[in-house]
Amino acid sequence: MNDMRRILSTLLCLMPSSLAWAEATDRPLVAGGITDKPFINRSTRMSLGGYTETHLRWEREAGVTEELTFDMKRFNLFVYSPVSSRLRVAAEIEFEEKGEEIVVEAALIDFELHPAVTMRAGILLAPLGRFNIAHDSPANDLTDRPLMNTELIGTALSEVGMGFHGALFPSAASRVTYEVYAVNGFHDGVAIADAAGTRIPAGKDNIEDNNSRPSLTGRLAVSPGSVGELGLSAHSGPYNTWEIDGLDIDKQRNLTMVVVDGDFNWRSLEVLGEYATASIDVPAASSLLADGQSGFYLQANATFGHGWLVALPEAEFTAVTRWGQVDFDTDVDGDSQNRLTLGLNLRPVPDAVFKLDYQRNWIRDRFNNEAGSAALLFSVATYF
Repeated sequence: MNDMRRILSTLLCLMPSSLAWAEATDRPLVAGGITDKPFINRSTRMSLGGYTETHLRWEREAGVTEELTFDMKRFNLFVYSPVSSRLRVAAEIEFEEKGEEIVVEAALIDFELHPAVTMRAGILLAPLGRFNIAHDSPANDLTDRPLMNTELIGTALSEVGMGFHGALFPSAASRVTYEVYAVNGFHDGVAIADAAGTRIPAGKDNIEDNNSRPSLTGRLAVSPGSVGELGLSAHSGPYNTWEIDGLDIDKQRNLTMVVVDGDFNWRSLEVLGEYATASIDVPAASSLLADGQSGFYLQANATFGHGWLVALPEAEFTAVTRWGQVDFDTDVDGDSQNRLTLGLNLRPVPDAVFKLDYQRNWIRDRFNNEAGSAALLFSVATYF
């Protein structure tokens, strides 16, 4: 019996106390391993959301149906997390065409240095006009994005970079916002990637700076109050590779874009638009490359019918008209496209929309020959 007591006493001495046992079980299996991540212990602080949109498109050109199809256009995921009172992380991942294209559209680290100055780093949306930084489908009133943004700027134009943004308040009602970043900029694809000639969007997605010379981009916007906002933005820097291993193979060629944007409200009427101009230094030997491009769109939205649908007390309708143009070569009469879009929307709730659009296009080649097309579009988009 005495031997049994000695054995039990020895075992009890070898066992850890309850506090030591709790500390041991709280330790991760491997420090920094899969079960030892910061977000696991603060998952309630992270927000997850996104939006999705689906199209029905019927397009005809020269009396022939070019396209009659359903298109699951986008499924985007948003992630946001306040790491601390000053540090925030936000990201957006876009899935297009049933996942055939997956893009990290934004991945931002924001560190607030002062209420008026926040440092930003990561994959950011270039502040080149208002639409490029605010282009979510549920928030916009037409199915297709403006011509100027898709064909000239390349929305969504995301770039890797660092810089600062913030807001100042000159008065109780007015506000001035700014964004300024150094980014990788565009690459040689601007001049060589498209057989049609100079195409700025063909030079985006510069994951690593191809010429070791960052570009600068920024936007300054003034809002006198709730009536609207006026913005001025620019993007400038070299796009080509002019040096390899210390050997000059070309001269430095710059690309500069300037955009003016405005958004004004009066009662149930909203008028918005943007104008962009681009100057591109291209090789003089090529007659197909344009050194000047421009584009614009002007849009009017009229909201009506709030409360008409008893079953949907938040619902309202919006009638939309947009005229847009892009000129791929400002030195010739052709090489341009014009588009008129008429739309009627139903928003059952503010975060979701059903869109019905009629679209008419006039396209001119470099020899000023015109071709026309028309499209009937129906789409559904919603945040979640």
